Amino acid sequence: MIISRAKTVLSRHAAPAQRLFINNQSIRHFNFASSQYASCFTEIPTPNVEKFKKDAIKYLDEFDSKAWYNDPLILTNLYLCPSHAHQIVSILNGEKLPTSMVNLNITTDALSNQNGHQYYATPEQVQDLLTHIKTYRSPYQDIRPQIRRIESKFLNEYAGMLIGNQCLDFAKQDGITEMEESVMANSVERKLNDQLLKSEQDGKVVIERKAIYVSCVSNFTNFLDLFRKTLRSMELGIPCVILGRSHTIQHSYRWADTLVQLMKEEGIDPGMLTYLSCQLEDIKYITAESADVTGMLYTTCSRQLAKAIKENYDNTIASTGGPNTLIATEWTTEVQDAIRMSASIECAGQCTALRHAVVPDSVNLSDVETMLGGVNHVPSPVEALRQSSFDGVFEKHAGTSAPVDEAEYTKHPDRDAYFKVSSEFPSPENDELEEYWRKVVVDVTSAMPSDVGQAKDQLTELSKWLIKHQPISMAVNAKRSQVFDLGRTLWENTALVVNTIGSTDESDAPPALTCQARPQDAECFGEFPPRKTLGEYTKYPVIIPSSTPSYDTHYQVDYLKSLSADDLDCSMFVKSWLNDIGDEAVKGYCIELIRYLIDATEQNPKRGFGVGRTAIWGLQRPPLLDGLRTVLRCGEDVTMDDLSPIFLLFYSTNARCQVELSVCESNKDLLNSLMNHDLGNHIFNVVVESGESMTHRVDADGDSFYNIVNIPTYSGNYPMPGQFVSLYMPMGHIKSTMKNDEDFVKYFSQSDKWLKMAQ
Repeated sequence: MIISRAKTVLSRHAAPAQRLFINNQSIRHFNFASSQYASCFTEIPTPNVEKFKKDAIKYLDEFDSKAWYNDPLILTNLYLCPSHAHQIVSILNGEKLPTSMVNLNITTDALSNQNGHQYYATPEQVQDLLTHIKTYRSPYQDIRPQIRRIESKFLNEYAGMLIGNQCLDFAKQDGITEMEESVMANSVERKLNDQLLKSEQDGKVVIERKAIYVSCVSNFTNFLDLFRKTLRSMELGIPCVILGRSHTIQHSYRWADTLVQLMKEEGIDPGMLTYLSCQLEDIKYITAESADVTGMLYTTCSRQLAKAIKENYDNTIASTGGPNTLIATEWTTEVQDAIRMSASIECAGQCTALRHAVVPDSVNLSDVETMLGGVNHVPSPVEALRQSSFDGVFEKHAGTSAPVDEAEYTKHPDRDAYFKVSSEFPSPENDELEEYWRKVVVDVTSAMPSDVGQAKDQLTELSKWLIKHQPISMAVNAKRSQVFDLGRTLWENTALVVNTIGSTDESDAPPALTCQARPQDAECFGEFPPRKTLGEYTKYPVIIPSSTPSYDTHYQVDYLKSLSADDLDCSMFVKSWLNDIGDEAVKGYCIELIRYLIDATEQNPKRGFGVGRTAIWGLQRPPLLDGLRTVLRCGEDVTMDDLSPIFLLFYSTNARCQVELSVCESNKDLLNSLMNHDLGNHIFNVVVESGESMTHRVDADGDSFYNIVNIPTYSGNYPMPGQFVSLYMPMGHIKSTMKNDEDFVKYFSQSDKWLKMAQ
């Protein structure tokens, strides 16, 4: 084993970088945290929340419970447009496929109540659907005006229907807030799409217009599936195939059917949207058989399901759940309210619902039972919507299973809630903490000492646990005089996307919840899998807001070859590395990555745009936990060209001390190239070893490795920088529950966790 290191040398040029293709100035459009990305959070429309609620209640009051069973000719309710008054069938080229009683399925809502009829496609129809998906070619590159007129109708005259159907089908209590978010966040993502299309028109990138699959999520299907996946893709000419579900299928079918009708009104070829009312095995068959000619499959689901989907369809873009965690150093009434509300939001059906609480070591089983005694039972989702009760629980519903091991979880005597209390962090056998979707289940770790200054060991173990299980959200609560240090330690040592800092003794900074994020305010949101195993679940992690079509966009090779490192405003050691890259397209891609990093980190973090809270956001380094690092494994055939795109993300930034190169001893060419950049002054480590030796080292000391990357032979595919960087660097936001919290901004902005260019 040898270790070699290299020295940082600075070189600054007064002249700004120039774009060498089409236009005079190079701008990193639409990529997360770029200056142009940040510019999209302006001129955000104000939604009419009261009208949303009024229209939703009107829709629910007039809803005919037979509507999802009957033939449309039977219904006379004029508020229901004809497309919402029939059974579910597959839709092909704008036509509903004929039904067969043999293929009848009784649909159920989220609480397992029967709510309608669905007809699965026949074997012949499955083949027709597959043929269309494989052979259809989009006639469009840009139909933004038509799609945005449709979008406006959904956000206005059909908003009550969308909220109402989601309430009826998913038992969603607060679809109004989702629609509010849609109005505002859609505005950001439309602008990102505009920037993406401009880059294609300038000859820099190619947007793939293969048909995509949209696997709907019931709890947030309006914003995630209808707007940000389907409409944002279709407006740039991408055909969409909506996949049916095994339950809670009614709502997503209704908006898909409505969309087909609105497309016809706009003169859009109805072949652009296909709906698969198919059994699961037929959906697997269609996606597998078409994989070589279709694009991404977008899904928001559990990690278990995401893993299964990706095994069948490699080009899967999945947002996955995670055990959202709240940390509190005091057991105040307000902290208990925050835990209870976070755990029961949408009957534990929101992706940021709390699953794990870390509390003072004095808290016992009786304390938790008393706290959960305040869980609010609601009679129905419709009543919850009327009462604006977003954290109600539907008692003893049969939609999902509750814990069955009484020795592990305690059932609350009066509330439909389950809990356990332990001094140890949860350690499930398969490393996956069961979500218990739609059931209030809380693992309570009573481990915080009364003196927070004595909690170093607990915080280290908690940080490792958070890295391993990767919750979506972390909320930290302590006395105002302590919470900044506590929150910064946990945030710096982990890589969560959503982080919130509250207090236990300051009324202007109430306790933080796990279920707080407004992407329209740059409280950027994402459901990332654990970093080491990310590739098992998704091709790229998803950050919101973002341009969905950008996840299947690549650079034009001629554009990349036109780029030069001469005008890069970066360190000389980076330029020296770039000059050793042989392939001109790879070099150009690396130049584009460096330009993106320079732009995105010039002001990092950036200030959020919310008025009720204070957020900062941007690109971040991997966790700063002592000794934690990313290892890049270079086999015997890996070249400098193969290594450079990934390695330069570290080498050019303040994350350079967090990467290690593991190089096969027979790869003399790469070792010689690395030695040429080794000036003996401590920048990067090279470990020369066999693959077996590296595997043994990683297995023996797994907690020391944040990520393990096997460097592939470069394929010639050049994805967008935002997506590429997200594979290796954390991103997201941290916020204070206090508005205009300048002390928070100053303290957390000074953290070394924010990614910076190397000096």
